[in-house]
Order: sequence, then structure tokens, then C-alpha cells
Amino acid sequence: MRRHPGAGRDPIASSSRRNTVLVVGGGVIGLACAFRLARDGHRVTLIDRDLPGRGTSFGNAGHIATESIFPLASPRVVRGSLRYLLDPQSPLRIRPAYALQILPWLARFTWAARRSAYERGTAAIMSLQRTAREDFAELMAMAGAPRLVHTDGHLMLVERAASIPAAKAEIAEMARHGVRAEWIDPAEVKARVPELGASIEGAWRFIDTGHVDDPYAVNRALEAGLLAAGGEIVQKEVVEIEKLQADHLVLACGAFSKPLAARLGYTVPLDTERGYHITLPSAFPSFRVPVSSFDRKVIVTPMTAGLRMTGTLEFGGLRLPPDPHRWEMLKRHMSALFPSMPNAGLTTWMGYRPTLPDHLPCLGRVPDGRSIYFAFGHQHLGLTLSGVTARVIAEVVAGRDPGIDLRPFSPARF
Repeated sequence: MRRHPGAGRDPIASSSRRNTVLVVGGGVIGLACAFRLARDGHRVTLIDRDLPGRGTSFGNAGHIATESIFPLASPRVVRGSLRYLLDPQSPLRIRPAYALQILPWLARFTWAARRSAYERGTAAIMSLQRTAREDFAELMAMAGAPRLVHTDGHLMLVERAASIPAAKAEIAEMARHGVRAEWIDPAEVKARVPELGASIEGAWRFIDTGHVDDPYAVNRALEAGLLAAGGEIVQKEVVEIEKLQADHLVLACGAFSKPLAARLGYTVPLDTERGYHITLPSAFPSFRVPVSSFDRKVIVTPMTAGLRMTGTLEFGGLRLPPDPHRWEMLKRHMSALFPSMPNAGLTTWMGYRPTLPDHLPCLGRVPDGRSIYFAFGHQHLGLTLSGVTARVIAEVVAGRDPGIDLRPFSPARF
């Protein structure tokens, strides 16, 4: 067990204090919730088996993806599911060794992809995204790290003329929901991204998105902020979560939340989107905003650690080893898009994103009225939604109105 400031007692066993909050989970969601709660004056202990911020939150794209408002569970994805299953190069892949195990989840996914459910899911995600960028910027300002956050948008390349109609249709649907983007021609794209080597038809410039310089630095800033606000961090694995004693308990263990939620009385169909990245630590391009590709389904983000590419979404659970072919695919995409970028010291990573069939998180107080709060299942939007999630949890713990209808995020929906 590792302890940060906290006066020698066991915070897990103690029940003598009032106004105590235990946050189980040390990823960006757990850290954000713990920090915001400590800033609210609660006595907060964060518990995780690993060091804070070293799990999935360590390796994300750093993209503040406020344009991502549509659930993956959609009629379009269901229509293309057979292709995704059969194509090993597909950006959305189900590992054959995991196919039988994920069948019940896929059945729920298909049900959530009905047009009416998809539209309700879009409205629910939008209710979080509406303030996500501002909430995240405020959170990092509170943590004394506003310079980590950049809110100057990103580019989505369209490389093939045949892709333009589909890209336009996607942008038009986003625009109907308030997402702002403008078309820029190839010459302007090359001026903005001089290292780009691939031929393109143009790009959409998203205006209200952003990115961070380093996801791990975000986690470290939240950790430091939590300690400065009087909170503490305990490194310990939690199994019997139902025996923890505090005035309030927040479950924010990401992809590992399912068995703990079950011990608290809630069966949730949580599974895992396995995300891959490669980072070129010696590559520091002149462009300073993320660049994604509509055709390749990847995104490249300039960071203080170098140039990072993420992409591909794999369903394979928590136990199968990484698929090295996913990294090779990312390397090919990186070489095609940015052939001049040095790849010395290239590093690879794979992490577990928590995902529910309807692509909505579990968020808010549990329905039975206990002082237990769920904050997990954010799929690939953990960083993006960390600020709004932390604000919502802080408001609900304090008995205040979060300004968001939390019924779509209740675990009772399952």
C-alpha cells in the first residue's frame, strides 16, 4: 500500500468521520471526481490498485472530442457489422477468440442501435458534450494547469474523392446538432500541415474541439490538485467494495467496474473497447492541432512526448494479449500520412476503454437512494467528459441540481 498525506490511519476502515468520500478508481474520471469533491470541501480518499493515471488514461489520443455526439450503437454500424467481423484491417474489429463471449453484449448493442434508441442516445451524449469543453478547461484551471489545454480545434482529412459524399453527410448530421466545422481546400491544409505527405481532397476544420499536450500530465495535475486540497491517495486493490465505509462512495474504475458494481447490487453489461496507439518520441511537427483521417479512422496528435497516433477499436476483453497487427496498421497509416516524420524510438501501447451497449456511461447516484455514485463507462470519451462528469458528481453528492437529466445514464436502464 502506498499512502499520500493522511495521518497514519486506515481510510478504508474508518467510519468515524463525517463528510467523507471514497473514490474507487484512479484514472482520469476518478481523479477528476476526487479533485472536484475535495475542492468542494469533502474529505476525499482515492483508492486504486495502480498508481494514479497509469492505466487507460495514460495512453489516449489527448483529443477533446466534443464533436463525438453519436453512439457507436447505430443503424449504420449494425449494417456493416459482418464486414467488421471479417476484415482484419477494419478500424472496428472483434477478436475471433472473443466473439462468443461478447455475443450477449452485441445483442444489447443491436437493440440499442434502433433508430429511436439511437436518437435518444445522441440526445443524452449531447447533454454531456454541451458543456464538456468548458467544464474540462475549468477543471484544469482549478488544478493549476490551464496551459495543458488547447481549444483551437482539429482537422479531419478526406483523402479520396469517393469519400466526399459520405463525409459531407456526416458533417451535415453533426451540424444539425450544433457541431461547427468548415471545409478547407488542399492548399490550405498543406499550409497548415506542411508535413502531410498523402494526397487529399481537402479537410473539415472543427472549430470547438481541442486537445491536451500530454494526457498523463493531466492526470498528474489532478493528482497534485487533489493532494493540495487535502485529499489522499491509497494504492490498494478493492474487491469487497460493499464493505467500504464512508459517507459517500464513488465507483470510477473504468473497464474494471463491472464486478464491483455487481457487489453493490447492480448488474451492468460493461465490456471493453481496446484502444491502441503508437508514439514517435523524436517527431515534433510544425502543426499544432490534431489531424484525423476520415478514410483511415485514425487521429494524430502533437504532444510534448512526440507525435501520437491512435485508432482502431477492438473488442477483445481484458485478458487476451494485444494484437501486434493493430500497431503495424497504425505504423503504415503514420508512414502514409507523414512520411518525413522520424520514427526512432517508436513506442506502442494498448489500453482498455469501458463501454456499455448503448454507448452511454453510468453516471450519477444509484437508484436505490444509497450514497453510492457511478461514474464509469465513458468508452473513448473519458478525457473529454472528465470535467463534466466531475462537476455532475460533485453537484449530486452535495444535493445540488447538476443541470443535466441523469435518467439516461442510470444503471437501472439495463
